[in-house]
Amino acid sequence: MSGFQSHLQAIVSALPGALVATLMGTDGIPVDTFEAEALQSEEGLDVSSLMVEFSSMMSQVHKTGEIFAAGPLQELVIKSERLVTLLRPLNAEYFVAVALKPGGSAGKGRYLLRVHGARLVAEM
Repeated sequence: MSGFQSHLQAIVSALPGALVATLMGTDGIPVDTFEAEALQSEEGLDVSSLMVEFSSMMSQVHKTGEIFAAGPLQELVIKSERLVTLLRPLNAEYFVAVALKPGGSAGKGRYLLRVHGARLVAEM
């Protein structure tokens, strides 16, 4: 198991309701992903493709924040009926994200992304 994979697994394991954690380039290309077994039971949910699309949204939000002097993007939360997705930029080229069921703890997810995000950056 790669160092990246172990951090992603730690995020999913520590976060009730987590379905997947991924390290992805801002270009939408995944570097590494860890999927919970629970993801198999989520019929019709294509989290991999969703993350690719969310990466472009994240880039747009980042640019908009800079244009209007809001400062650099620190995190992005996208809530839908079946999924809560937390995205945290690591640097200009990479971000880490976790997708969880709506009943999961988004606060704990935000914390885990911050802690493991710093560790992922150290391993890059």
